[in-house]
Amino acid sequence: MMSGLNDVVTKYGLLLYTLLLSIGFVALSTKVAGRLGWVDRPDDRKQHRHPVPLTGGVAMCAAFCLSLPLASDKPDAYPVLLACLVVLALVGAYDDLRSVQPATRFLFQIVAVLLMTFNGQVLLSNLGNLLGWGSISLGEFAIPFTLFGIVGVINAFNMIDGLDGLAGGVALIVIGWLLALNLTAPVPDHHASNALLILAMVVIGFLCFNLRHPWRIQASVFMGDSGSTMLGFALGWFLVSLSQDREGQAAVMTPMTAVWILAVPLLDTVTVMIRRLRARQSPFNADRQHLHHLLLNYGYPDGQVTMMLLAGALITGAIGMAAHQLDVPEFVQFYGFLGAFLLYYQVTTHIWLRHLVRLQAGGDGQANSPTPTQQ
Repeated sequence: MMSGLNDVVTKYGLLLYTLLLSIGFVALSTKVAGRLGWVDRPDDRKQHRHPVPLTGGVAMCAAFCLSLPLASDKPDAYPVLLACLVVLALVGAYDDLRSVQPATRFLFQIVAVLLMTFNGQVLLSNLGNLLGWGSISLGEFAIPFTLFGIVGVINAFNMIDGLDGLAGGVALIVIGWLLALNLTAPVPDHHASNALLILAMVVIGFLCFNLRHPWRIQASVFMGDSGSTMLGFALGWFLVSLSQDREGQAAVMTPMTAVWILAVPLLDTVTVMIRRLRARQSPFNADRQHLHHLLLNYGYPDGQVTMMLLAGALITGAIGMAAHQLDVPEFVQFYGFLGAFLLYYQVTTHIWLRHLVRLQAGGDGQANSPTPTQQ
């Protein structure tokens, strides 16, 4: 009995330590950001009022890397996870400070995913019964699919990081659904649960400074590219590892459940990239076509837009959780998601076109906005 009590005290003590460490690192990082010029300055696209430190991501990475090794039971793959997170966070931090070419960022992301697959043994090898014709085993295409999937998740989080509390809030919701699925599985992955709880504490510590509330009208720190890259990779790692059978550990969810959990950033990113490609623009151009921008254009306050999208993340995650618990066939989940994507694309594109028409009618425009005929 005393041993069990000690385990509980140790576990919750570690979580409290992680939370306080995250809060401390974020607070400390904001003090040095101004001296280094490590801030995000307002411009035509970025409409916050004052320069804001971009140090939240590095602070989160430091807190996670100093907390996870203290967990009592860790698999051999976690040093690989931490090494990848450190490299990606440092590249993202340099990008925030000096700007890095997209090709360079992608190169480091690809290297991190290859380390994940070869050294961490985390690989997207099976897509499940997506089409209703049987399970789709990827075989020799597993590594390219893993690369595409993880890099996609990283950039989805980078693109959704446009409002105070949004990317961090979505990440926390995704972590929550992963924990719920894992802990209700017939054979939970306790290693993953410990790591996800630690990651949740890290994100909560960051949100203490990034989420708006009645006593803070604007975030006092942003996560920057370092934070969105780190969170995207970490969540991609657990989305893949928990959706695949591995030696000694059965999958706790299907790949389609993972897609539903991540639906909000995925739907937004794919939709915006398609619109940019149809407008003959780079899919990675920064603009104001994301869903949160569209809602802001309609006059919704920043805080309401954040809450609306977080509610959407809760709902899509609940759909994935319910489908998993009710054993809804994977192909039904897939075609349902495809239908949701087509509806989302049509509705948001219609809203975007109406916004462009209003801009043109008012004699205004955005240099990086495609015309309606280009859509």
